[in-house]
Amino acid sequence: MNRLLYNVLLHSVAAPFLAALYTPQILFGRKYRRSVYGKLGRLPGDFDPERLPRPRVWFHAVSVGEVKALEPLVKALKTFEPDAATLISTGTETGQDTARSSISQADGFFYMPLDFPTFVKTVVNTIKPDLFVLMETELWPNLIHHLKKSGARVVLANGRISDRSYPRYKKLRWFFTDTLEQVDLFLMVSQLDASRIAAMGAPETRIQVTGNTKFDAITVQIPGEIEAKIRGMMDFEASASVLVAGSTHAGEHEIVLDAYSMLVKRFPDLVLVLVPRHVEKTPYVLSCMKKRGFPSPFLRSSVDLGEHRDGRRVIIWDRTGELFEVFSIASVVFMGGSLVPKGGQNILEPAAWGKVVLFGPSMEDFRDVREILLRSGGGIEVSGQEELTERITETLSDPVRAVDLGARGRDEILRHKGSATRNAELLFNQIQATRKG
Repeated sequence: MNRLLYNVLLHSVAAPFLAALYTPQILFGRKYRRSVYGKLGRLPGDFDPERLPRPRVWFHAVSVGEVKALEPLVKALKTFEPDAATLISTGTETGQDTARSSISQADGFFYMPLDFPTFVKTVVNTIKPDLFVLMETELWPNLIHHLKKSGARVVLANGRISDRSYPRYKKLRWFFTDTLEQVDLFLMVSQLDASRIAAMGAPETRIQVTGNTKFDAITVQIPGEIEAKIRGMMDFEASASVLVAGSTHAGEHEIVLDAYSMLVKRFPDLVLVLVPRHVEKTPYVLSCMKKRGFPSPFLRSSVDLGEHRDGRRVIIWDRTGELFEVFSIASVVFMGGSLVPKGGQNILEPAAWGKVVLFGPSMEDFRDVREILLRSGGGIEVSGQEELTERITETLSDPVRAVDLGARGRDEILRHKGSATRNAELLFNQIQATRKG
């Protein structure tokens, strides 16, 4: 009954809204052109799942963050089931690019279809997966219904329920219960997430706490040539002090620029590398700089045109997929999505480089990492521009202490590895169950 209501709303309300929202962007812009056919249930022409062996495991990771959490899980599953065919869908084009470049063990990549019955049924019946693994939390009633109807096992892995979404999910328990009851196993990041998914209607006997696979994506040794490459690209001296502001949103660009204006009075050679969360917002960042009287910055894209930084101290990084490498040159990092109510961005990445990471109070999506870094001293929480300026000043004034705190944060994070193996073993058990069934 709930799925019937869902489909009525999907066709009568969501479909017209999605068409009005996305059609102009597809026709007159560049966004979504690569993914539109996949969203409508069409698989890539060079992708023939019928030729793949069994078991077939379909992983879905909506975007870049989920893909990075998925990478160590796919690798770990291959140690338990080397012959498994692994198929990966994503919801975004940046997620698709990241998956294709980073998960070499996969046998096929495609876009997740919109959750309309015709679209998802076509894809499910073509792939015929034995196991479907949904990363983090995206509950699609039609998809899960057709997966179960096809005989596939369904697992939610690296599951988490954010502080922002939990009240909505809880109010709609009556709606989600039917879908949750079709999921065979819930592998949750923390006990809090486990209790939340249970309160939403998931059967408690199917819930396990297995940790966060994002910790497993952090490598013990990071190639030194990455830092050399970025420094060479930007003509940085080895001794240059660099503030990297990563994944900043509207409201944070301005805070970072105002903080930097104060910092250069104390540290005149300090370089700011500002990396907007959405590269298409670069013109807005430039307008913020112009209003504040900044000289023209150097754009990362200018490197591709053969231009040089020529001593400019503000760099706008208008290229996607390179932020992790940019952290290598940082003396200190501010991570965005945290001084505005966005739930935070991935502070694991700068911590992996042994950098001191500053962030605001909105870190709901990274609760576990936040607590670890605050305990170790490798993370510092700030409330606004004034405190951000003060804490960066303290960090830059004592570089020896900054290196020590960053190393403590990285060491503490490495101690939390192992979730990918735990999750992979449980997925292997699900594969074994399909063989018996």
